[in-house]
Amino acid sequence: MSDAWKNLDLEGDGLQAANMKLVQQMKKRRQAYILLAFFPLGLHRDYLEDVRAGWLYRIASVAVIAGYWLGYIWPAALLTILIAGFALYDIRWIEDRVAAINKALRIQTYKTKPTAQMPQGFRGRYTDEGLDDYLRIKEQERGGHVAPGKDPALNSRSRAPSFAEQEAMLKALTKSKTDSKPD
Repeated sequence: MSDAWKNLDLEGDGLQAANMKLVQQMKKRRQAYILLAFFPLGLHRDYLEDVRAGWLYRIASVAVIAGYWLGYIWPAALLTILIAGFALYDIRWIEDRVAAINKALRIQTYKTKPTAQMPQGFRGRYTDEGLDDYLRIKEQERGGHVAPGKDPALNSRSRAPSFAEQEAMLKALTKSKTDSKPD
């Protein structure tokens, strides 16, 4: 399916407009992983709104280059291994960070909408408050079913007739219809 709908400007302040703005603001894992390929520049950290760590990557990368250039091979090699280790850690960090940023964006988008009023008594989560009354009402509403002992066709029986009893009732009904036919 084409993503052309994301570029439509429907204006207004409805849910669809809010969703379109949210889609444009959300961070994408794929983009973060592509930027991770250039980890010495720290671009993936900048993309995921961790600017300090992005600058730490850059400073450490410049220190590595300067170390090799000035002949400090072992400290530069150690710093290179340290940077690579943090980049490996960032593979997992990206998942958590994207999820956290996108969750915060969704909350901000839906809670700050002036036209979207929260339901009365809304506390941000589902509760079982009033569930007993609801279940009691629903148990009485047995959609299409008649409670045991209430169906006049069953003569106040407490259970449904067995298959054999149903066959006997059908035979009796058929016999009564044939007996009542005028000849």
